[in-house]
Amino acid sequence: MSNLAPQPIYRKDYKPSNYLIHTTDLSFDLRDDETLVSSKIHFYKNPKYQAGDNSLFLDGIDLELISLVIDGERVDYELSDKGMQLRHLKDEFVLEIVNRIHPELNTSLNGLYQSSGNFCTQCEAHGFRQITYYLDRPDVLSVFTTHITADKRKYPVLLSNGNLLTASSGQATWHDPTSKPCYLFALVAGDFAVLEDNYTTLSGREVALKIYVEAHNISKTQFAMDSLKRSFAWDESRFNLEYDLDIYMIVAVDDFNMGAMENKGLNIFNSTYVLAEPKTATDKDFINVEAVIGHEYFHNWTGNRVTCKDWFQLSLKEGLTVFRDQEFTSDLHSRSIKRIEDVNALRTFQFAEDAGPMQHPVRPESYIEMNNFYTLTIYEKGAEVIRMIHSFLGETGFQKGMKLYFERHDGDAVTIDDFVSSMSDANEFDFSQFMTWYSQPGTPTVSIKTNYDEISQRFHVEVEQNKGHDYFLPLNYALLDDQGHALKEGMLTIKQHKESFVFEQIKSKPTPSWLRGFCAPIHLLTDLTFEQKIFLVGHDSDAYVVWDSAQQIWLSLILTPNKAHEQLFFNALEKLIQTTPDKSLVSEVLTLPSERFLHQQVAMIDVFDINQKREQMAHKVLRRFEALLLETYNSLNNNQAYQLTSSAVGGRSLKNTCLYYLSKDKDSGLALTQFEQANCMTDQIAAFNALITNNSAHKDQAIASFYQTFKQDVQVMDKFFAAQSSSITSDIGCIKSLMQHELFSFNTPNRLRSVVGGFTQNYINFHHQAGYEFFTDIILKLNQSNPQIGARLVSVYNHWKRFTPELKQLQKQQLERIMQSDDLSNDIFEIVQAALK
Repeated sequence: MSNLAPQPIYRKDYKPSNYLIHTTDLSFDLRDDETLVSSKIHFYKNPKYQAGDNSLFLDGIDLELISLVIDGERVDYELSDKGMQLRHLKDEFVLEIVNRIHPELNTSLNGLYQSSGNFCTQCEAHGFRQITYYLDRPDVLSVFTTHITADKRKYPVLLSNGNLLTASSGQATWHDPTSKPCYLFALVAGDFAVLEDNYTTLSGREVALKIYVEAHNISKTQFAMDSLKRSFAWDESRFNLEYDLDIYMIVAVDDFNMGAMENKGLNIFNSTYVLAEPKTATDKDFINVEAVIGHEYFHNWTGNRVTCKDWFQLSLKEGLTVFRDQEFTSDLHSRSIKRIEDVNALRTFQFAEDAGPMQHPVRPESYIEMNNFYTLTIYEKGAEVIRMIHSFLGETGFQKGMKLYFERHDGDAVTIDDFVSSMSDANEFDFSQFMTWYSQPGTPTVSIKTNYDEISQRFHVEVEQNKGHDYFLPLNYALLDDQGHALKEGMLTIKQHKESFVFEQIKSKPTPSWLRGFCAPIHLLTDLTFEQKIFLVGHDSDAYVVWDSAQQIWLSLILTPNKAHEQLFFNALEKLIQTTPDKSLVSEVLTLPSERFLHQQVAMIDVFDINQKREQMAHKVLRRFEALLLETYNSLNNNQAYQLTSSAVGGRSLKNTCLYYLSKDKDSGLALTQFEQANCMTDQIAAFNALITNNSAHKDQAIASFYQTFKQDVQVMDKFFAAQSSSITSDIGCIKSLMQHELFSFNTPNRLRSVVGGFTQNYINFHHQAGYEFFTDIILKLNQSNPQIGARLVSVYNHWKRFTPELKQLQKQQLERIMQSDDLSNDIFEIVQAALK
């Protein structure tokens, strides 16, 4: 490792660019062994910048400069490994650059690279500097015109942002009339099939819709197109926002580091979030495709039309747009189940991030590598912060704030403060204390203590925040009578370290239902008794509280078994299974907390003990409910035509939860029969997982059959690999064999994540010295080829200090080994350095 450690960039050091850009004219000559990039950039002095500084630094990485002129004349310049320094510049000038790059060798999947022989780009956050020399920062906006030249036989489709101006054999010119930062630039060239449709906006604009995929995948694009049209319609009806160009394009590629990218008018997607049909995509895949397509489309306004001043403001666009896509899914499907799924993911993954070495505020104060801050804190916690603003203002007030936000800032690069000010000014609501949510890392803890005075019929509530900063948060509640009816309900506003509330005329001791809808991203400690939690499971009308109460009970029974409590809870579960019409909710309640979530609930992580305790609980459920589970399974096991209705999704969810338990103890044949007869991937992969995980006698048969049926389908093969790598029946030898499989590709992120990422969730087999050494070898290889993926994987070691002494020491050794390696990337360095601290 070099002695010159990478240095952090601080938010406090932000300075506006001394030069801005009117127009950017780009020409790409795409060849098999090189690409020539010619740029013509019209710069002008920033009128808000102090006079006197006529120098300019342009970002550029791994570029071969061929020529450079300013206003047609040669100039002096100074090159470094980070870019180009220019001095003694005029207040306005045109810079022309020609440089060479090699997309065919670019395994980082940033900048311009090739995927399955096609050209595509990924420029957020700092990919554009790998294409040409430029002001690669989000607060510099320009109107782009893009010319593309390529071999028409290999690359008949040539795409970029905006509207198509001209097209001829092997050439195309695109013009985007909307100013944008370079991170939103996109280029695609390749051989694609296209699904075409159109949408007429509320104002009558005709928008051509096009989804480009490899030809063999065209049959799996109709759902994505329908989702796109639903996204247009929803944003018009809910937010009164229309699309502003004549064309909207989506391109699906297999090699992509992220889920998708909202480049203006030309979204590039990981194919996982475009391709969907019942035989190859699960219910969750369908809903995720719809959500991600919605998310990227919604960015057109919250991210593109109004963008970020600097990357510290990332949650300005991502947190807000995640909130919007969550609402989109909630409005179209089951709001209660969507909320439970989002909260489960937040508490399992983001809360762990908040408690780890890479914890950071929703608006970070520094970073070494920006790619490391595309985190759950930015996205998911950021969305929860937006949700709290919505809770305080209500739908009408929130929409007033959004309207003012766009009136003030359309076409600008702005800050989180600008967004909150719009919300505040539109509603005359003081959010100054609320900004703590953006500035402080970690998950707040709130404690509630109650007391009922039977004589005065008063219910006293004391709310206390943990020591430190006092957060401004909403607390939704209901006080339930012994039939589950709400005596009182509403929202308490919490601002102080300790606050008291008194509810009058409460004729009998109520059971309080707190944090309804998970209205704030906090740890909540209450004085609810075990019996009261069981009551909430059976009687509360708030689905989140029902699920959360069950989760709390599962945790206590798994970690500290109690036969009396177990019997009480199981009696309540029996009634729930038999009487609750919402099958999705029953499925969620019956699902045990994940091992990963259980790890967060203990002071020291003993992966083997936790695995054993969780498995023991699963077997207890089976022994207690086998007959009822089988009856429920049989009642739901029908081969009706596939539908994505809430009822159908809920039925499949509960059926497969029953199958999970029924496959635990003995090889009943249910899983094999379902595997062989399934008419949709939801049922087939559930049965496949059951056969693999429980080491069924039919395991090898299922693997061979699954492979022969779906080996031509990339997305299904990702499921195939993930199911095996994450199974406790797969040791490190099995993982190495999977990496030798003919369909494994180290340079394809989805496939690498399915095997290596899956293995890190295989807690029994991963957490050994051999597992760690194998994993670290992969991280060091990724350090050279794709450090962004390497950094995301290496974060598995972030909580090493909390493991049992032997595993703790072994993980520390691997972190030190990585840290001592030569030429460590900024991406991986930042994660490992933080973990070791």
